[in-house]
Amino acid sequence: MSQAKHTLIQITARYRRWRMRIFFTAWSMYATYYMARVNISVAVPSLQDLLGEGGQATEHSIMLVGLILTGTKLAYGFGQLINGILGDRFGPRRVATIGMGISALMNLLFGLVGSFPAFMGIWLVNGLSQATGAPSRIKLLANWFSPTARGKMMGLLGTDYMVGNALSWILSGWLLERYGWRYVFFVPAAILAVSAAHVYWRTRNAPEEVGLPTIEDFERLKAGEMAIDEVRTEAREDEHAGWAYVARQALLNKHVWIVGFAYFGVDLFRYGFLDWSFAYLMEQDPSVGKAVIKIIMLPIVGAVGIIASGWLTDRMEGRRAPVIAVMLIISAGLAWVFRSVPAGHFWYSLLILGGIGFFLYGPHLLMGATIAMDLGSRKASATASGVIDWLGYMGAAVAGVGTAWARNRWGWDGAFYLWIASALLAAALMLTLWNVKPSKDQEFV
Repeated sequence: MSQAKHTLIQITARYRRWRMRIFFTAWSMYATYYMARVNISVAVPSLQDLLGEGGQATEHSIMLVGLILTGTKLAYGFGQLINGILGDRFGPRRVATIGMGISALMNLLFGLVGSFPAFMGIWLVNGLSQATGAPSRIKLLANWFSPTARGKMMGLLGTDYMVGNALSWILSGWLLERYGWRYVFFVPAAILAVSAAHVYWRTRNAPEEVGLPTIEDFERLKAGEMAIDEVRTEAREDEHAGWAYVARQALLNKHVWIVGFAYFGVDLFRYGFLDWSFAYLMEQDPSVGKAVIKIIMLPIVGAVGIIASGWLTDRMEGRRAPVIAVMLIISAGLAWVFRSVPAGHFWYSLLILGGIGFFLYGPHLLMGATIAMDLGSRKASATASGVIDWLGYMGAAVAGVGTAWARNRWGWDGAFYLWIASALLAAALMLTLWNVKPSKDQEFV
């Protein structure tokens, strides 16, 4: 065996080990982010009662909780824009670790206070700090995996927030029944703090930082387009591509903005269900256990939808928009069916919620992560993700106070009409990108 071939085998083996390490650390990182974010959904009925009159929810207290949810989404959205830029400049390892530490502290403080101003202020800061997660994990994946595997790998990685979401609701439901709503925030705070230390210990921003060739050079080596002696093997920082490049690829890219506006509709639909479906189910049947079992179908079956959609779009040579549009239309139709399910039909509502999760979360992951890498390239992937997620969370903000307003004015029918219309709007926008896929000239940048 030649020395060059032996060296390539060694590099490939090291790449494989580091990829597994980065993948599983990024997976656990984002799963724990979600445990300290969506836990508030289970606490919504308790917060409505606490802020109401005589320990009972009122229209005013419902609107106050809606304002907390909306404020958080606005903070998260603007945080995405800021942290996406910071992630490309300073690297995901540092940005994520700091964000997780702050979020853990905010969860702890939220469980200690009891007034609307305190709830609002603390959860706004939590939204800003939580916004370090998505661009960091996308940047890690873009730096360590080639574009030809992005759909599949992001599909597998995307199960992180599905599992984190489900675990959060299961844990939060148990804590709520056993210890009260405050522990719904105390326990996730401790979990996230430990996860932050784990992320800093286990991750590296890019292959260059451990003396491996960049993902571009590694692909050229495997294809025989580059000689071993041309590869740089000294450890060095992941270089920033420059603000002009980042602006061109992410901030001035019209396709990024179209996806972002479509993401507005997707997150309005998604967070309508995430933030309010627990309260909706509790009104139908005041059993915490049954409500938790039903709503965890959204993320559990959604994880399957994520994997399936990522695999399918890779098979379609990166054409993500057709899959996204069709899945969103089906999900909106299922939401219409779900509203018509009578109270007490446990298995029917369980099945429909699972279907909504399957057809909703595939598009959500593809738009917020995979397309961001496709359009922004790996050097501007965090910024592209930040733009898309920022607009998405403007939709999520509308889901908070908008759902509360629609519910107070027209009942739950009004809330469902708002969610369904937003999903159909998103599908229509994605239809304009029917033939868009990653261009060859930026495939490995």
